[in-house]
Amino acid sequence: MTGRAARLRQAVIGWIYPPVCGACEIPISGERQLEVPFLCEECQSTLVPVGRHYCAVCGQGYELTGMTPFRCANCGDRELAVDFVVSAYRGTGVSKGLMHHFKYGKQRHLARLFGVLLDEVWRDERLRERDWWVVPVPLHPRRQRGRGFNQSHELARELIRRAPEGVNLTLHPLLKRVKQTVRQAQLDRRERLTNLSSVFAAKSSRPIGPDPGAGILLVDDVITTGTTVSECAATLRGVLESDRIAAVSVLRG
Repeated sequence: MTGRAARLRQAVIGWIYPPVCGACEIPISGERQLEVPFLCEECQSTLVPVGRHYCAVCGQGYELTGMTPFRCANCGDRELAVDFVVSAYRGTGVSKGLMHHFKYGKQRHLARLFGVLLDEVWRDERLRERDWWVVPVPLHPRRQRGRGFNQSHELARELIRRAPEGVNLTLHPLLKRVKQTVRQAQLDRRERLTNLSSVFAAKSSRPIGPDPGAGILLVDDVITTGTTVSECAATLRGVLESDRIAAVSVLRG
């Protein structure tokens, strides 16, 4: 998007949603709003990136000094259907509050902020090695009607819009949720591992898979144990062929 187009878009959005910080509600300058929308510098300074030291499979971050890839205790005793997971920030404090406003407060405009935060996932070179079909994690229709939108679909659109040069991303909502379950955030780890069994299904009995060399990239808002994206990946592996299924999220729970 050109600078002029970006400013015009921001002017329209600013008329609907005044440029204030989504966390502390202080006014934000027009220049700041173009760079990091709906987040002031002070609140941004409290965000904690997952960083470069994380499990090579489930993406759980750790305070380590070495760069050797490893598999962590969160997933070491489990068979995940997803090849690897990358999250941008830790889901604590300001970031957790912003996500709550986005999902449950009908603040859809915050998708633009989370799109900027998602830029952090491109630190992982594995995401830059191929093109991707981007698949949002679906909501149950009843829950989506209540919220007014699927937050993962909004994040997927932002991820595609801001994709690095040379990486081709295309949106393909291949999945649907066929059972409404208790929200994962309300459960402990043991319950989360079984709560999503047989919840997802492919929208088509014979979905078309990605082009040779391209992978499938699942997008979710928050990843904790990795169960949700693993169940989505298992569903897709059951109906199409793909040599790589990965997942990204804004926050790591």
